[in-house]
Amino acid sequence: MTTNLPAPRTSEDPDPRFWLGVFLPAAAVLAGCLALVAGWSPRLPAEVAQQWNWSTRAVTTVGPLWLNVLSLALPAAAVLCALAIMKWTGRLTGWGRRLSVVLLSGLAFFLAAALPAMLRGQMGLEDPWQAPDPRSATALVAVLSLAYGVLAAAVAGGRPLAADDDPGVPVSALDLAPEERAVWTTHLTAWVCLLGGGIPGLVLVALGLLTPLWGLSVAGVVLLVFAGVTGRWSVTVDHRGLTCTTLLGLGRFHVPANQGARAEVVAVRGLAEFLGWGIRVGSAGSVGLVFRNGEALRVHGRGGRSLTVTVRNAATAASLFNAQAARNTVSF
Repeated sequence: MTTNLPAPRTSEDPDPRFWLGVFLPAAAVLAGCLALVAGWSPRLPAEVAQQWNWSTRAVTTVGPLWLNVLSLALPAAAVLCALAIMKWTGRLTGWGRRLSVVLLSGLAFFLAAALPAMLRGQMGLEDPWQAPDPRSATALVAVLSLAYGVLAAAVAGGRPLAADDDPGVPVSALDLAPEERAVWTTHLTAWVCLLGGGIPGLVLVALGLLTPLWGLSVAGVVLLVFAGVTGRWSVTVDHRGLTCTTLLGLGRFHVPANQGARAEVVAVRGLAEFLGWGIRVGSAGSVGLVFRNGEALRVHGRGGRSLTVTVRNAATAASLFNAQAARNTVSF
């Protein structure tokens, strides 16, 4: 008797789990919530409550139903589009992919389900200013959204969403004398981290000072500190390997130049390959410091680990790293 084992799945095979386990259920939640609200519309007041005071729980803003629907349904639809784009162009694997699925699918669920949660208490009311505060229902929706995102990520798995990255350009080792040592270093300004953390941080601090939600200021300060620390990087290649450190050395990524390690020059596309820019984490401990598109240094270490950093003159850095790795004289 002959048993034919199935061939292992690759990243280029169809991936129905993503569509059946992530995208379609999220789209169904959005469609179901819209249908539910449409069925409730004859029993809702002409204008519905939109915002409540955090302290008194009194209604502060009312508006037409269609405006409430669009304010939540359109962002939910945009998140679903982001999920589809991630399927077509995403290249992250492992925890990088799972984290993206958790965030996007959970956000789509929350935006869709928040609409009936906000309107349920307003059925049968004639005066929208008497609408109850939906805080408890919204909190429950938030918990369910997180659970849904985790479940969707588990269903989708960690298999790549697209083909593997194109191989980089091999770089020959620099010709160093036996006793010669060399150091290559550069400094990077990560504008994506400065702006990505600084602008939301300032907004949250302002909201915390101008509204009763003082806790937003704490979150804003955390974002501002993160932006300041990750906004400036030092990249060094020496006998120890590749080392990337943040301002004041508060964060550090390192790949040693030991036997088996190699460096190459690659051309990265932040959105297509890493689903964005900034500090990106993938499977097997792979890290990308992607602050722009274009030339980058990628170092492969043991266990499939890699460190990618967008620097200029990456060929020189890769050549020096390969020379240090070839010596294999450093013990770690």
